[in-house]
Amino acid sequence: MTHGQGANPLSSFPERGSHPKELPALGIREYRQTCFKPYRMVYRLVEKRVYVYLIADGRRDMQSLLARRLFRA
Repeated sequence: MTHGQGANPLSSFPERGSHPKELPALGIREYRQTCFKPYRMVYRLVEKRVYVYLIADGRRDMQSLLARRLFRA
């Protein structure tokens, strides 16, 4: 992944990302994602800063991966 492929639009439009579909079932709504197939980047917007928590192949078991990563964070 190069800088311009996935992360660059976050600096201008961080609210544009969708909420990962796996997270509401876990009671989590503060994270967003952007996709650049087959990868998904999960991030959180805190004030005006973007924190990237995960960049992973979207073909993986994302529910388990997100639960492990985000509950650990």
